Amino acid sequence: MKQKVFWLAAVAALTMTIAACGSKESKQTEDNEAISTKQNLLGDSTVYGLACDGCNDTILVFLPRYGGDPDTFNILGASKAQKVFGRPKIGDKMAVVVNHNNPKVADMVIDLEELKGEWCYVVKPQLRRRAGLSQEAQQRFLKEAPDSLISELMQPREYGVEIKSENTARPIGFVHAMTSDEESPVVYPQLKRYREWHIFNGLLVLSETKRDTTGVQTVINSDTAQFVLLRRDTLVLRFEDGEQGYYRKRKSEE
Repeated sequence: MKQKVFWLAAVAALTMTIAACGSKESKQTEDNEAISTKQNLLGDSTVYGLACDGCNDTILVFLPRYGGDPDTFNILGASKAQKVFGRPKIGDKMAVVVNHNNPKVADMVIDLEELKGEWCYVVKPQLRRRAGLSQEAQQRFLKEAPDSLISELMQPREYGVEIKSENTARPIGFVHAMTSDEESPVVYPQLKRYREWHIFNGLLVLSETKRDTTGVQTVINSDTAQFVLLRRDTLVLRFEDGEQGYYRKRKSEE
């Protein structure tokens, strides 16, 4: 019974929050309540909140997560500079990088709801280098081996990351090897096992973590990427070593 009451209260709170987006003149008590008390990472000046009714290619109507009345940002410059990632819809969680000189102008807008999902790309293996076997010998093997054998060895794999709620992530593509790495004739690129994600001043930070015996997770490695493109089915990120494109994997594809 308590659980049912909790979920009813949660639904009611969400309904009131979205309703608050509909009118800047609304003075109801719930309009001034915080959507979230979550704090930014140290050094992150990004503003977080919800998209409201009235958003278009030049204007973002935005309800800050700390509560109060909706703000209106001019995003015309960001749109022209291709710095609006996703198409804001009413109730979507948003991340906004505000212009340093004009607090009414957004330099970058990221639709965090559109960012969520399973983002994948395809990788292909390479023949494992063997001691005493030259590159020319490997190339000769590829030319002379039966097509059926090559097809069996060079099976592509789907890699990627699922961006989930509450800044959690899940790696896509991990395979438990049936043989040891040394016994396998091919080698695949190393899979990044991202478990966390954050926005930091308009950048996407993806982190690999390790859980200790007490259940506490510690970040062991992080990669930072610039957004290049975010559409309904396409995500392009620019990492330090180059760009990586992703396609959205739909649930029906599993």
